[in-house]
Amino acid sequence: MTATVEQPSFTERFFTRALRHTTRRWIVIVAATVIAFHSTWLQLIDEIRAGTTGGYVLIVPPLVAIVAIGITRQRRNELPIHDRQTDIITAVLLLLIALAIKGLLMPRYATNYQVMHLDVLAAWVFVCGACVAMFGLRVTAAYWQAWAMLFLSSPVLYRIVLVESGGTKLAAGQVTLVLAATAIGLATRRTRARGFFYGSATFVTGLFVLILIDQRWPDASIAVSQYVPAVIATLVVGAGAYLWTYRGLAPRTLPPNPVSIPQAVRGALCIVVAALLAALVPLPDQRLTPVSEGPTYSGTATQIVPPGWVQLSSVDYDWPRAYFRQGSVLRRQMIRAEEPNPDWDRLLRPRTVAVQTLQVRSPNAFAVYPTESMYELGMSRVSPKEYVELGHGVTAEYFTVVDDNLLLTWSLLSFVWVRSDTVAQRVSLLTVDNHELDAPFPQPEPNTVTNARTLLRVLLRGNGTVEDTEPEYKDRSMLIEVGRELVEAQWQGE
Repeated sequence: MTATVEQPSFTERFFTRALRHTTRRWIVIVAATVIAFHSTWLQLIDEIRAGTTGGYVLIVPPLVAIVAIGITRQRRNELPIHDRQTDIITAVLLLLIALAIKGLLMPRYATNYQVMHLDVLAAWVFVCGACVAMFGLRVTAAYWQAWAMLFLSSPVLYRIVLVESGGTKLAAGQVTLVLAATAIGLATRRTRARGFFYGSATFVTGLFVLILIDQRWPDASIAVSQYVPAVIATLVVGAGAYLWTYRGLAPRTLPPNPVSIPQAVRGALCIVVAALLAALVPLPDQRLTPVSEGPTYSGTATQIVPPGWVQLSSVDYDWPRAYFRQGSVLRRQMIRAEEPNPDWDRLLRPRTVAVQTLQVRSPNAFAVYPTESMYELGMSRVSPKEYVELGHGVTAEYFTVVDDNLLLTWSLLSFVWVRSDTVAQRVSLLTVDNHELDAPFPQPEPNTVTNARTLLRVLLRGNGTVEDTEPEYKDRSMLIEVGRELVEAQWQGE
């Protein structure tokens, strides 16, 4: 009589293999990444609370994990080729690159920190290096589709696509849905048609939820539009695809991990050292404009012209809606002195000042796009910022720009104040060193291509190419005086 061999249960087969050979190593990787970039994750949580778009980053790792699970089901017939020396060299190089990005490259872009979030890129490079150390280079490379999605979902690309899509909450939800649809499509792509079907189903399902949220809860935060539709669509379509294909079967046995436990322990030591070094690197100081309390909102973005000045014109710009969402207003008022001042112009020409008011719902939006990022700087050089008091507790920043495109130097005094629970304003006073009455003024309109070239120049040649180390503060006293008069006029107008 033949003895019956009892088959191990699904739980036994899953936990004895996956937990022993994979889960413990992932615990080390995740814990090291959380510790190494703890300030980054806290910053992203603050951005979610502040209502900016950067918080979408926290949904990317779960989506990439879904892609990895799908690729894992498709792994088969892999050659048992392994070179541990190559693994260690590659892992150490990737960990060093992550440290260099956070410690050396990120401070170069301190002003554009929230736009670029290079620390997020450093975190993904860190995870890639840790995976090579713990699982080997060939195993890590087998998941190249997941890595490609991880790196291509960087905050810079996300914000560019979002701006080009209109910058609304609906657009933010749709861009995040594209990430979710891509994840499900890659995870289920046993054939191209199958992956396209499930990816499309994810996007359509999430779009239905997104439109429902937009219609029923129009005042919901942007994080709701980013997270809820993507999570619901991913869970519904992903679970349906799994149950339809595998019907609850146990995971297939993976090829053996080429990295032994002693080798993984040595790799973990490298990861721990790199994590501790990365944790000691602080986030850069953006030197943001201080936020002050302003007078009661008057119902308009127009600033009251102070005594001694006359308004020449007023014009509104539409582009801030793509950067700062619907309801944002940018108004430029051109004002001119009624009487010339010999301290401001030796030829006794009356000076002209551009008063620009950018009005949004929350002052946190100004941290994403600081004052100088709102112009096409091109080959311009920006001076260091100075901070001055304008009265009534208002603190302003002052700096100059040498503009090689307009062949002039312009000065800018800018302050931020909150005028109600839903109104924040960044008021900028701008002058140029050409005192003629028809002198050109720089237009407040960012150029993505030009600013990208500027960022690339900083990467290759350093901050010296965009900094004016020997500035001439020609209109400093004039702008401070006009700024104080403008602030006083708004409080008197209240």
